[in-house]
Amino acid sequence: MNTIVDRYFEAWNDVDDDHRAATLAAIFTEDAAIIDPDWTATGRVEIVDAIGQARRKLGDLALGRTALISEHHDRVLYSWHLGEPSAPVATGYGVLTIENGKIRQADNFFG
Repeated sequence: MNTIVDRYFEAWNDVDDDHRAATLAAIFTEDAAIIDPDWTATGRVEIVDAIGQARRKLGDLALGRTALISEHHDRVLYSWHLGEPSAPVATGYGVLTIENGKIRQADNFFG
């Protein structure tokens, strides 16, 4: 499951709209959802749009995985940081629910 988490972060940091959309389409189920403290997106189309909007807001700030904390069954728990790891602008946690090798749901938390 480490690979799917890496691809998720790659997509978040991809500034090429078409490439990011292709990556997101490849890693999310058709009816996937992202539940974030600031927004919710359901289905690949909404997810591509929401992450695109977020990417534009973030500018040059990169979203990075701090640690893969745990995984079991079909879930992965990780921590993340926004900006430089040594002086992040924001930090938090995330849980990905995996179904048949794709993300079925992403739950994001600020921490």
